[in-house]
Amino acid sequence: AALQEYIQNPKVTVIVTNFVGPYDRQIRVVGEATRPQAIPFRRNMTVLDVMIQVGGLTQFASGNRAVLTRTAGAGPQKRYHLRLDDLLNNGDTKANAYVRPGDVIVIPQTYF
Repeated sequence: AALQEYIQNPKVTVIVTNFVGPYDRQIRVVGEATRPQAIPFRRNMTVLDVMIQVGGLTQFASGNRAVLTRTAGAGPQKRYHLRLDDLLNNGDTKANAYVRPGDVIVIPQTYF
């Protein structure tokens, strides 16, 4: 409607290039990820999928001290220890795990 002033019968195409979704449908990654961000949840998504999307770990990351925080409904938060260094650097697929909507992955900085 706004273009009718300039163009007769305008036709407009809208392309969505990025959709993150509501907070309860996101996976958030904070700390020493290459690109910390919120990621839209997809079915059967794993920690490895999330780490690929955020570009992996920084050189200062302590990946084996990473924590996944999960809130189950109105219940208390649960914390799970992640072994991201083992998964990403050593290929240890036993360190991979499924993520759920609303999960937060915190990657701390290494101690020197």
